[in-house]
Amino acid sequence: MLRLLPVLFAFLLAGHAHAQFANLIADQTFKVDGTHEFPYAFAAGDQVALKVQLLTGRRLKVVELIQWPDNAVFRSYELDTLINQTIVIPQTGVYMLRIQETGMGKKVCRFTLLRAPGSPETAHLDTRVNWDLKQYPQYQIATRHIPAGKKTEVESLGGQVTVGANNFGTQKGMNAYQFTLPPNTVRWAFRISVGQAGIEARRKDAEKLTSNLKSGAVRMLGVEPETALAAFALGMAVDLTVSSAGEDVDYALLSPDNLPKFYAGESYDAFMFQSGVSVDVQRRSSPLEGTWILALRSDNWMRAIDVNIDIEAVTETQLYTEEMYLEPVKP
Repeated sequence: MLRLLPVLFAFLLAGHAHAQFANLIADQTFKVDGTHEFPYAFAAGDQVALKVQLLTGRRLKVVELIQWPDNAVFRSYELDTLINQTIVIPQTGVYMLRIQETGMGKKVCRFTLLRAPGSPETAHLDTRVNWDLKQYPQYQIATRHIPAGKKTEVESLGGQVTVGANNFGTQKGMNAYQFTLPPNTVRWAFRISVGQAGIEARRKDAEKLTSNLKSGAVRMLGVEPETALAAFALGMAVDLTVSSAGEDVDYALLSPDNLPKFYAGESYDAFMFQSGVSVDVQRRSSPLEGTWILALRSDNWMRAIDVNIDIEAVTETQLYTEEMYLEPVKP
């Protein structure tokens, strides 16, 4: 048992060293018969963790990593069971992992390659070599822009409008709030609230948001919302306050060309319509662009009502980063 401890310790150290290499480049298992070549691109200063293990059979003749075409940066002869080696790449270019066997008998080999970039400038490198090196042995370094995630933001578009008293013959209790969704909107939410009911709803929703922030539930959203409505727009399962008690209003979500029909009491097309609400909340996945109208109507004969409109639009902007890659030089 005591003799096994140094061997076990060595394997643990090797596993810890490989755990520091975040980028897995290759993991292959194959039958060894003759010479096998696997080309990859690496950048100067990279640390490459190479592990080669003979799973079946007794020995491999040669295992080597060659800077193309003929400069060996690592070579091992007569591999018996396992290689665990970290190699520092001297120059950006093509490297060939070559495994050779000329003996008799069935042999199965597995190898893994992991890469730790040598600098932030070369962190994004396409390690694939997708052309025939024998046909096109010369290559050059090039760069391109690739997607690197998305930036999520929330934009507030709200305001307040006054809907007059519905005095037949003198005026109609109608008004409208116009807004334009920002570019790259992926979803949005709005809240319609009347007078004091809206103030109370905001207070209750702020308490719910504070509770969610303390629980850590907001971390999965990717951005910290400033309001409960913003959290709702981002997709959080927060139960926002709605109410039909107190002064109320009817509303419809319209395109601008339907607003004259709404004012005239004619038939119009609407994305949605709600009646008799003091506080109402909706999350929308359409429409996602353009200018829109929240048309409001009150049947209060006595006085005008103030209607608060809160809108939170979630936008996602594609981010890009520069990637290095190698390409063949063709005549």
